[in-house]
Amino acid sequence: MMDNSPEDEKETVADAENRSISDIPAHMSCEEYEGLPPYLREGNVLFASEQDVKEAFLQYAASKRCYSTAPAKQMKVQNLTPLNIYRYRLETFTEMRDTHVASELYDGGFVDSFAVGIPPLPWDITVDEPPLFTDCEMHIPVPHSYSVEDCPNCKRRGETMCQPCKGTGKKKCSACGGTGSQEDSNICSWCAGSGKNRCFNCRGNGWLKCYRCNGSGVLLFHTELTITWKNNVLEHVADKNSGFPVHHLQEVTGKEIVSDEGSLVFPIVDFPEPLVEDYSRAFIAQHNMQFTSEGLHRVLRQKQTVELVPLTKVDYEWKERVYSFYIFGNENKVYTKDYPAKCCCSIM
Repeated sequence: MMDNSPEDEKETVADAENRSISDIPAHMSCEEYEGLPPYLREGNVLFASEQDVKEAFLQYAASKRCYSTAPAKQMKVQNLTPLNIYRYRLETFTEMRDTHVASELYDGGFVDSFAVGIPPLPWDITVDEPPLFTDCEMHIPVPHSYSVEDCPNCKRRGETMCQPCKGTGKKKCSACGGTGSQEDSNICSWCAGSGKNRCFNCRGNGWLKCYRCNGSGVLLFHTELTITWKNNVLEHVADKNSGFPVHHLQEVTGKEIVSDEGSLVFPIVDFPEPLVEDYSRAFIAQHNMQFTSEGLHRVLRQKQTVELVPLTKVDYEWKERVYSFYIFGNENKVYTKDYPAKCCCSIM
């Protein structure tokens, strides 16, 4: 649309006189509206031709198992109404750093402890950042934070008590129930009359090798730094009571008409749709309050965009009745809730 020649962009006096005053935002004068770039005045422009509409509707009907393609092939388009919607999106790319204590088996080697050097603070550790606005997580052991300490699971013993036998190495005989005899008053052959059998879990030892330290009794502890990069997104559409279920817009792309990126962005002003300004102001304030205060987060980059998502309501006639559907997005997807030729399929 922006490739039109200057002659095509000129508006005749008759066209200007026929323009509805409702097309001009209330907070703008006619002169201000006329001075806007063309892409900011596309709210009432059709992005889909009648041919585009017919092809998209036929493709939609053909994709449905129980839809007849007859309405899509035979329909007569009566009216195309542009209802294009602005979609505002704020992205705040943040980095969060947190630490916790981690442990591993100790093999007796070198220990990078506090004696070697002072452990750096979380934000003093330099790492390579991922691509902007991409979620990512990294785990890094903090230098000079290692120490060899007793295993908290076995208290340095290297073994833990066998729970099934409570450290005795014996369990109640399952054959005689611990009585030592069978129903015929004979001595139980399974436990030889003792009422107990050797615990199979610990093989009669009563203790098991500690699973955490593998029997060494000690572990190598260190501070683990977790770095989380996250792209936090807030998005809203400036719907003008079009009757279209706007959640379907998540399925499509639009025409990006505003893109603003920086360390921090500022609210959009002088936009022809006041709702976009409201979203920009509210979302930026929300993210600034959430991420720029002192704490674990740092804002690395912010980006805000405005898309104009093509949306057209199509009124058409088929078999002397009028129906309607919507075609939306750059992908020309179709939405309708009253397709006139559905068949009922059943499996006997």
